[in-house]
Amino acid sequence: MVAIGSAAGVAAGFHWSAGWSFAVFSGLYALAHLVLFPNPSGRGVTLVPGIAAVAALASNGSAAVILGSAAVALPIGMVAVHLRHGRRIFDRIYPAEPIGLVAFTVVFSGGAALFQVDAEKDLIDLLLLLAGGVAWFVTAAVTRALFSRQGASEPRRLILTRALEDWPAYASLVSSAALYEFTDDTVGVIWALVLAGLPYAFGHVSLHRAQTTRHTYRQTIEALGRMPEAAGIVPTGTAAGVAELSLATAAEYGLSGGEIARVESAAMLHDIGRVVLANPAVASGEYSAQDVARWSAAIISEARYLEPVAEVILGEHEPYRRVGQTTDPAVPATSRILRVVTAFTRALQDGTEPLEAIEVLHRGAAYEFDPDVVLALRRVLARRGVIAA
Repeated sequence: MVAIGSAAGVAAGFHWSAGWSFAVFSGLYALAHLVLFPNPSGRGVTLVPGIAAVAALASNGSAAVILGSAAVALPIGMVAVHLRHGRRIFDRIYPAEPIGLVAFTVVFSGGAALFQVDAEKDLIDLLLLLAGGVAWFVTAAVTRALFSRQGASEPRRLILTRALEDWPAYASLVSSAALYEFTDDTVGVIWALVLAGLPYAFGHVSLHRAQTTRHTYRQTIEALGRMPEAAGIVPTGTAAGVAELSLATAAEYGLSGGEIARVESAAMLHDIGRVVLANPAVASGEYSAQDVARWSAAIISEARYLEPVAEVILGEHEPYRRVGQTTDPAVPATSRILRVVTAFTRALQDGTEPLEAIEVLHRGAAYEFDPDVVLALRRVLARRGVIAA
């Protein structure tokens, strides 16, 4: 398919006599695959959207130049991504990026053919660039969710949610290209490149810092979550296992991106209160699961940015409803998910088979466990082949 697409790109270039621009943009497309623009999800975004935006504006929306030159450069780009960035990034970029480029071209080239008004050309081009960029971003995100190999183990809604977090990268690349194209005739190519480099540089630096901050935050949460394991209070790997399964269940249940992140952090930290059991005076006394939740919440709420996570942990040991209630409004969905997953995990650690553990949760669905959450967990486990569908 790649070879056919490249041949079609060459044929398009010769047929429409695209000339030097076709060759230049083919080279730029190939080089654009060598650099990854920082993005919130960490999945990798090449500089191709920026090159495509410049090609669209410079060629007045010529599909032969936008798509044809990209098709010629596609084999080189795929090899470059695989060798420079690895298989994991390769799978996240393809086929989402080429399909997104097609959507961009359809919107921009189709709009340029429909709205040919010289007096308002710059405004029309800007609007088409905005519409095309949105089309590219959304199409690429949906394509990634549909075709990602992670879909075998993760809810595709979670993959889509993460992909949709990358809009700042696309916005920065497209705006840089637009700034260059709209200023090169006035200030010259060199100064236009300098001006276009400003939003790119600011976007690159800010997104890189955001990515680094997110990575540091996650490492801190993981280190804190492993403290009870290091003390021998809970089995090794409990925090990571509960967090991973809680994240997948939250996505399957239909929570938003922010709620999913809170569930994951709460799952990592929900046992941290058990470190007080290292004190013999505390361990020898009576305590309940609610006590552990309160200890955990008290420890992590010392950091103000973790207060929402502490609230999730506080509600973990509350039943999802009481007599006379449909649900307990004081117990958020995030807490109900954490309650179900931790109960399932502890059952497995006690030697219960996965299917039997799920059945125990179903039997407790009258008051203890939210039946909708149990069903979401069951779908996740069935998708992974842990239990029968």
